[in-house]
Amino acid sequence: MAQVGTHKYGVSGGNSLIWARQQTLRQAVQQQFCTQKILTPDHQRLGSIFTARNIQHISGIKIKWTENLVDHLLLTDDDQTVFIFHCVGFLRFQQSFEEPIYPDGFIYETIRTLALLFPANDRKSRLWLKGLIRSNDQLDRHLSSCGSLRSHERRFGNFSYWHDRLVILKQAFDDSSPRTLNQWWNDRRNSVQWYTFWVAILVFIMTVIFGVIQSVEGGLQVYFAWKALQVPT
Repeated sequence: MAQVGTHKYGVSGGNSLIWARQQTLRQAVQQQFCTQKILTPDHQRLGSIFTARNIQHISGIKIKWTENLVDHLLLTDDDQTVFIFHCVGFLRFQQSFEEPIYPDGFIYETIRTLALLFPANDRKSRLWLKGLIRSNDQLDRHLSSCGSLRSHERRFGNFSYWHDRLVILKQAFDDSSPRTLNQWWNDRRNSVQWYTFWVAILVFIMTVIFGVIQSVEGGLQVYFAWKALQVPT
């Protein structure tokens, strides 16, 4: 479930795990999936609003499913697309090995990133994911059974292997601005801004409605006055 090396005549579009000649496969895998905690997040906790559904519906970042673990949580297309590894069955199978090829805790943390993005305790996320699985036979059905993270578990400090990619994804999510009415409706990150926008929309609609009513009323008054002038004395 990881693309290894590059092919001379192949174009995959994904990243590859580099396997040097002098390395064993285990060494190459553990070198690729090492801890990465270089970036500093603006906030130490990932809020409950940070879900895959909201990432797509609010920020407009598209989700691209991948079977290449190297690409998991990677942003591409000028931060407009994020890869998400969906093969939960493979991850759980790896947990059954007494001597896994992956670093200690890596598989468990990867499953926790999926629990973060697809929380089972969030009704909207659950229904949204159910619809995706129903419409895409290629998606792993186990994706909906990764569980949920409690508040203290959604801290950046609890992630070591995927820390930096989560920081980058969260920053892209926070920096995004709604561009469609649907995104404005789903964006509750700033409640004051949300209410202000929709109150302005409501005022605008009411102004248009009353303007149309006044125009029709004025037109009718002119019509009836004209008709009155046509009546012979």
